[in-house]
Amino acid sequence: MLSTNIFYSGYNILFSILSLFIGIGTVFLVKDSKVFRSLFLFQLGGLTLILLTYLTVNDHVLYKFGLNYNFVAFVQIIISLIISVLWINSAADFHHNSFANREALTVYMSFGLTACIYYSFVEYNAEYATYLRSIFTITGITLLFFSCLTKLWKNFNTGNLLFALSLFMLGNKLVVSSFFYHYNWLNLNIFNWLWIYMFAVAVVFMKFDMYKTDLQKSWNSIDKLNLQLMNMIDTSPDPVILLRRDTLKLYTLNSKAAILLGVGKKEIRYHGFADFFIDEGNREHFISIIEQNGEIKDFDLMACNIISGSPFWISASAKILEYNNIETIYIVLQDIALRKEREASLHNIADRDPLTSGWNIRYFEKVAASRAQECIKNGQNFSLLLIDADKFKKINEKYGHQLGDKVLIKMAEICRNSVREDDIVARYGGEEFIIFLNNTNTHSAARVAERLRQSIEDDFIKSENETIKFTASIGVVSSEKTASIELLLRQVDDAMYQAKRKGRNRVAVYNEQEIKATPTKKKKSPKNSIHPVFQNEESEEISLLDNYENRGL
Repeated sequence: MLSTNIFYSGYNILFSILSLFIGIGTVFLVKDSKVFRSLFLFQLGGLTLILLTYLTVNDHVLYKFGLNYNFVAFVQIIISLIISVLWINSAADFHHNSFANREALTVYMSFGLTACIYYSFVEYNAEYATYLRSIFTITGITLLFFSCLTKLWKNFNTGNLLFALSLFMLGNKLVVSSFFYHYNWLNLNIFNWLWIYMFAVAVVFMKFDMYKTDLQKSWNSIDKLNLQLMNMIDTSPDPVILLRRDTLKLYTLNSKAAILLGVGKKEIRYHGFADFFIDEGNREHFISIIEQNGEIKDFDLMACNIISGSPFWISASAKILEYNNIETIYIVLQDIALRKEREASLHNIADRDPLTSGWNIRYFEKVAASRAQECIKNGQNFSLLLIDADKFKKINEKYGHQLGDKVLIKMAEICRNSVREDDIVARYGGEEFIIFLNNTNTHSAARVAERLRQSIEDDFIKSENETIKFTASIGVVSSEKTASIELLLRQVDDAMYQAKRKGRNRVAVYNEQEIKATPTKKKKSPKNSIHPVFQNEESEEISLLDNYENRGL
C-alpha cells in the first residue's frame, strides 16, 4: 500500500508517540537559546506526522463520521502541508534567513492548498494524493536538513552533528516509506523511532555546547575584567597591593607600591601583610574591620620599607574583591608621613612650653593621671616634685626679664637632666616646675630632689658684667599614703611653701603635722615685680594649688 506511514503498527505508534514526547521534553533543555523555536517546531512537525500516520493507517475511523474518500484525502494532504510548513519555519530559524518569510510561505501554502483541492475533489487520484503528501513532508525535511548542514559547517560540534544525523535518518525513512514501500527490508521498525533518541542526545550535547560557550564567555569576561583591574593597578597614581584573603600573602602590586615597600614583583610570593605593617594591634584591627564590613577607608597604619627598615605612616583604603577566581583584599595606600609630621608638630606646639621647650601644664594634666593609674596597676609608688625659683622677682627687677627667661630655661634643662627619660618634667607656672617620678617612694624622691637642688645651686648664668647664681625650693610628696592626684598636688604645693618658709634653697618632704602647725598665708607682691607673661597673676609666687582648682584635675 502506498503510504507516508513511517510507523505502521499499533505498537510502534504508541512507542513512537512516547519517543516524540521525550524529544519534545529535551527541547526544553535549551529553552533560553535561539535554537529553541527551531527544535520545538521540528518536534511539533514530528508529532503532527504521528497524527497523519494514524489517519493513513486507520482511515476507516474518518469514514465512520460519514466522510467520503475525497474529504479523507483532503484532510491527509492538509496535515502533510502543515507538517511541511512547520519544518520550513524550523529550517528558516536554523538558517537565520528570510526564505520562510510571510510572502514566501503564503505562495507555498497557496500552491499546496490548490493542489490539495484539485487532487481531492476535482480529479481524485489516490496515488497522486499519496505522492503529494510525501512531497510536502520530504520538502520540509530536506530544507531543514540543508539548513542544519549549513549550521554544522559554520559551527561544527557534537550537538549539530548528531542533529544532522537524526534528520538524515528521518529523511531516509520518509523516502523509503513513500517510494520504496515494496522493500520491507528497508522499512525496519527500529528506524521508526531511533531518530528521535538521536535527536534527544543531540539536544543534550547542544546544551553542553551552550554551557561551554557560556563558560567561555564568562572566562573571557573575567579575563577582561582582570585585565582592566591589572591596568587600573599598574596605572594608579597611588601604591596598590592585592593580598590573598585566606593567607594575607601578597598576590600582586604595582610599581609604586614596590618602591614604597621595598619589594620587587618577583619577590612578592615570599612576603605577607605582616612583613610591611609593623603595628600588630593596628594591623589586626584593620583586618577585622575588613572581614566584618568588606571594606575600609582611610585607616592609618605604621608601615616599613623592608630594604631600609625605616618606618613610616600610610593611610590605607581596602575592599574585598575576586581576582582570577581568588578572593583578594584590594588595598590603596597613601604615604601620609608629611601629614603625620604636621600633626606631631601641632601636638608638640600645643603640649610644649614656648620658653623652655619642655612640656607645659596642658601635657602634664593629660598624662599624669594615666601614669598614676599605670603605677597603681603595677603595684608601684610614684612621687611628685614641685620646684620654685627662689626670689625670682628680684632677678627680674635687677637684671631684667630677658635674663629671668634664661634662668627659667636653665632650670628646665637641669630638671630634665636630673631625672629619667620616662619621668615627666613640665613647667607648671611662672617660675614653677613639676616632676612626675615613676616607681619612686618618698626616700628615693627626696634624694632626687636634693640632687636636683644641688645642681641648680651649682649652676649659674653669665651676664655682661657678672655671674648670676640662683637657687630653688623643692617640695616632695609620694603616693605611699594616698594615690589621689588631687590630694598629692595640694600636698606637694604645701611642701614647697614649707621649704620656702624654712629659708629657701632646700628640699621639704610633705609632713602633715608640720604643715598644720605653720601659718598658710601667702604674701602679695606688686605687679611690676612679675614677668610680663604673668602680670595678670596677683600672688608673689604662683602657686600650683591656686591654678589647680581651675584645671579640672
